[in-house]
Amino acid sequence: MRVRALVAAAAVALIVPAVPAFATETPSPTTDPTPTATADPTTDPTATADPTATADPTPTATQTPEPAPSLDVSATFTLGRAARPGELVPASVTVVGGADSSVEIAWQLEDPHGVSLGAPSAPVPATLDAAGVASVALPVPQAADGWYYIRTYVTRPSDGATGRSGATGLTLDGTAPAFTLANSLSTFYPARDGYRDRTTVRIYGVDETSYNTATDPRYRLQVLRSNGTLLRTIASGQLEWSGRAGVEWEKEVTWSGLDAAGVQVPAGTYTLKAIVTDAAGNSVAKAVNVTVSSKKLIWKTFYRKLTAGGALADKYVGSCSTLKAPARSDWAGSRGYRSNVKCQGGDTAKSRVITDSVACLPRSFDGNYRNLTMKHYGGRPKGYTKNVYLVTHVYKPQTSGDWTLTQRHQFGNSVQWKTMASVSTPNALIADRRSTQYCPSIWWVSGLQSSSRYDVWKYSVAIEYRVLA
Repeated sequence: MRVRALVAAAAVALIVPAVPAFATETPSPTTDPTPTATADPTTDPTATADPTATADPTPTATQTPEPAPSLDVSATFTLGRAARPGELVPASVTVVGGADSSVEIAWQLEDPHGVSLGAPSAPVPATLDAAGVASVALPVPQAADGWYYIRTYVTRPSDGATGRSGATGLTLDGTAPAFTLANSLSTFYPARDGYRDRTTVRIYGVDETSYNTATDPRYRLQVLRSNGTLLRTIASGQLEWSGRAGVEWEKEVTWSGLDAAGVQVPAGTYTLKAIVTDAAGNSVAKAVNVTVSSKKLIWKTFYRKLTAGGALADKYVGSCSTLKAPARSDWAGSRGYRSNVKCQGGDTAKSRVITDSVACLPRSFDGNYRNLTMKHYGGRPKGYTKNVYLVTHVYKPQTSGDWTLTQRHQFGNSVQWKTMASVSTPNALIADRRSTQYCPSIWWVSGLQSSSRYDVWKYSVAIEYRVLA
């Protein structure tokens, strides 16, 4: 075994090439017998410290950075109302000891619990005056309507000093007020005749949030021409608290069709535009159209003659009496009242002859009438020399359906036109004067008893009514 190992070692030695005599040997740290001297760092200034050497046990003092200066900051906002998100709000920022220096001012929105909401605003550069005060306009952060805190932050770039103010309450209101615009008339007639001479515009609504109730909104009411240009501003000012359920504030404004100079505007279509602005400055406008007409109410006179037969609506004839038709051969359409011609009924119902008569009237535009005059033409029958009289009444319609009698007159012998009624304000005597189904009408009753006789040929009705023209 030993012989084989020696032979193997001899074989390895034979195949390793010999190093030429001129080659420069590189000393091996493990084989070079010449030791290399180690420099003493305490005596040799060019010596390199041994990286494996143990560190000096003497500790080196830690350098603590100085804190940035602190600024004493206060802020005052002069808005005095709710603010709109994004609105520039005037602010006065005071920095104690910061006279005549440049600063950057930002602010942060906080919820009612003091928790920061979103990122602070972009810093606004400002210069403090000799008193350390800067007046700036800071943009209101974007947030939903409600009540918040605002805190102001100040940085002085020259030395990195910072400070913040106390929290200030701020109401945000970015919602335009909701309101209703109503106009009493779509068409009115400013002719000063008492009929729809003006239109009334009503603006009413409620606060859009519960955060802004200290000040009611303001309004401006304008009249625009048909081409959209401004004719005049009718009114403006503060909307008023209504005191009614469901409506917090309102305003009523009338327009009588006059321009700003007090001259009546031409007939045509105009626009009534209301602009409502809440305490935060949010505005909204609404408009309605109205027509101004040059028409006006005028009085016209109606006059009509009717025969007694033509006006007859109903009758009652007692068993002892008759209603002769015609009363005379030369009075076409006449009626002759004859009491007790068949028997002697005395003054009982048997002797009575009663007729109900009616005349249709033209419809008054506004349902009003004036100056009613009613007459009949008649008198004593030919050849009759005894008792002669006729009593007439005008009916007064009642809403209950029971009519009463008024304007009683009694007539005697002479044959002529005789006045049964003369009334300056007859509205109460006219049935269905505002009806659209029946004609306005005047009703009257004529009758006699006690053996009286009387002939009626014609009736006449004259009355004034109003038309819009």
